[in-house]
Amino acid sequence: MKEIYQHYVKTSEINTPIFIKLSHADHNYWYNFKSDSNHKYDKNHYLYNTRSYRLGQMNSELFIRKSITGQYVIVLTSIMAKSILIKERFAYLISLFSPNKKKYDIYFEKFSAGASESAFELFKYAFKMGDSCVYILEKDHPEFQNLKQQYGRALVGKNSFLAFYHIFLARSFQSSDLVGHIQRRLYDNDYLIKKKVLATDKKIMLQHGPCMATNIFERGYFNRKVPIAPDYMLVNSNFEKNLFLKNTGYTDKELMVTGLPNIDLYVKEQQSEKNQITFMLTWRPWDLTGSIEVGSYLDRYFSFLELIREEKFYKDKKINVILHPKSRIILQEQFPDIYEKYEESFFEGDIKDALLNSKVVISDYSSITFYAFAGGSNIIFYWEDKALAEMEYGAPNILQKEIAFGGIVEKFKDLHSEIVYSYNNPQSPFHIAQFSKLMECTSGHNTENTYDYIQNIIFENEHNPLEEESAFSIPEKQSSAS
Repeated sequence: MKEIYQHYVKTSEINTPIFIKLSHADHNYWYNFKSDSNHKYDKNHYLYNTRSYRLGQMNSELFIRKSITGQYVIVLTSIMAKSILIKERFAYLISLFSPNKKKYDIYFEKFSAGASESAFELFKYAFKMGDSCVYILEKDHPEFQNLKQQYGRALVGKNSFLAFYHIFLARSFQSSDLVGHIQRRLYDNDYLIKKKVLATDKKIMLQHGPCMATNIFERGYFNRKVPIAPDYMLVNSNFEKNLFLKNTGYTDKELMVTGLPNIDLYVKEQQSEKNQITFMLTWRPWDLTGSIEVGSYLDRYFSFLELIREEKFYKDKKINVILHPKSRIILQEQFPDIYEKYEESFFEGDIKDALLNSKVVISDYSSITFYAFAGGSNIIFYWEDKALAEMEYGAPNILQKEIAFGGIVEKFKDLHSEIVYSYNNPQSPFHIAQFSKLMECTSGHNTENTYDYIQNIIFENEHNPLEEESAFSIPEKQSSAS
């Protein structure tokens, strides 16, 4: 276990496939450690796992799961309090004896950690309509108590008894990211929630952001062979819909061309005064390094900070320099002196507020560019490392020069002049036309349209037999923390 943990420290690999190595005098032979050499795909793979073994001194747990090909995989994950397991089992048992078997629509965002994306906008509308709806949110979220006062029992804390109870009585899962993020923790060996998710045929993904920046299809993000892949996908245009039809197993009727609900927030603020500038680059998974190299993610931020300090143009303007959360942690832990030097320059607060108030937004491969443009901001695509990024992503980006809806900068020395031009001019008709091809749903009514579409899905399949298989039992080898 110590060796497995050290492998994780060295490589950051959460999921490690298991192989058998046979040593020979002139060659080593590697065999996949699988349950059956003639293994066939089955959804039960998703349910198979061992118990969690706790690595106390390392603040981690590990377990073994089985992939959809039958491959055994070691998973390293965070320690989970035993009280969470008790609450989950108790909630499951109580749900079996619920007197009226009332069904709920469950809403949440990535890791149940936020309340600012499309799932929350849709939940607010459903709540206003009087639906049986529940929003799940981390209790340590800064706005949890305020939101609790507004929505009462409809807002519950993640990993609470009420969260588990409502999950087991869910008729739909509507989220801004994959449904797996509703689990007790990231990379979990939970059995009961997984079983419930598999038994629910209304897993609706509202998207974390438009799927038209990097080519996430090549990375298998929407692989229909994955047992808990969404049943329905929200898209923003026929252009995006065709990307799904071409690159995934989704059919026409499983793709909802209703547009992101939280785009409405930006559309309604198009004409508001904007006088800020936001700089926010995408996190680069390959850019984990023990030194700040020239051209790296952090180096570009420091270059931009020096630029706004040197140029008079920025003196009377609010500049939002937004670090990705992962890069902030790395900077704090690995380079505390540098972090302290620049700490006051980094943006604190809701990213949405920064975007809504910005005349210019500088990014590279992030979906925030779609939100910002919808809100009236000019976009600058800073693509200095585009060739490297596409090589690391494993495929060319979807967003290329011919469909870009903003200025393109390939050298840092050209960035300042492009910022000045974009700040002093409105959105160009050409960029507006480009954007409208990619984002058709900008009427300001995406929330209502998406809600109506989903209601038709729910009531059309209200008596789906899958939903009535609620009497699944706790297995003998129920996963747990040791």
